[in-house]
Amino acid sequence: MLPPKIRLSDRFELKYLLNRAQAETMIEELSRYMIRDERGDEFGRYLITSVYFDTADYQAYWDKVEGHRFRRKVRVRVYGREQVTPDTRCFAEIKQRINKTLQKKRVILPYAQAMALCGAGEAVKTEDEADQAVIDEILYLYHTLQLQPACVVSYQRLAFEGSGLEPGLRVTFDTQLKCRVHDLSLLSQGYADNQYFLPPQQSVLEVKVNQRTPYWLTELINKHRCAFRRISKYCLALEQAKLRLGQQQIVY
Repeated sequence: MLPPKIRLSDRFELKYLLNRAQAETMIEELSRYMIRDERGDEFGRYLITSVYFDTADYQAYWDKVEGHRFRRKVRVRVYGREQVTPDTRCFAEIKQRINKTLQKKRVILPYAQAMALCGAGEAVKTEDEADQAVIDEILYLYHTLQLQPACVVSYQRLAFEGSGLEPGLRVTFDTQLKCRVHDLSLLSQGYADNQYFLPPQQSVLEVKVNQRTPYWLTELINKHRCAFRRISKYCLALEQAKLRLGQQQIVY
C-alpha cells in the first residue's frame, strides 16, 4: 500500500501530544468533520516504517536540537504490514524545513534501490525529470554528508482527510511509536527488538495544512486541551534508544 505519488509538498505542520482519552475523544469528534483515509484498513489505520539516514556525528539530530531554521532529513519509508523484500515499492524522501514551512520531496523506488541510493550513493537513472531531480538531490546529500543508516522508526497511523472545502487539510494520529538503532535493514525480522520511544498510552496528533488551520479544528484542539509539542520522532527515537547524544529531550 502506497499513498499518492507526491514529489513535492509544501505545507505547515503542527504537532500535539495526547493521552489515550484525549485521542479517543478527538477521533470520535473528527469523524463528524473529516473522512478517514481510504488507503488504511477498515478503521483507516496503517503501519509506517522508516529508515532514517544521518552523518556519523548525527548532524540532522543536532540541527533540530539547535533549532536551525533550515534543515533536511533523508529517509526510506515503507507503508503497510507486508514483509519487505528487495522489490517492495517504497519512498526515498527528503523532509525539509525552512523556517515554519515543511517540504517533502520523494520518489518511488524498489526498496533495495532506495537503500543503495540513500545509504551508499549508488546512482539511479529515470526518464522522469522531476523524479531525477529528487534522486540527484539525495545523491548530493549523500556525497556531501556521507550519510549512513541511523535509526528505524515505526508507528501505526490513523489518518483523516479534509472535505472538498478543505482539500489540503490532513489530520493524523500516530500510536505504537517504536524504534531500533541496530539491525537497520527492513528486510530483517528483528521487529521484536523494537522499543517504545513514547509510552503506548500516548499518541502524536499532527495537523497538516496548506495555509491555516480551520477555526472549527482550532476550537476542537483547545476544547480537549491538546498540548502543542515540537516533536521530532527521529530525534526522540535516538534519545530513547540511549545513544550518547545529549541530555536534552526533543519534546517541549
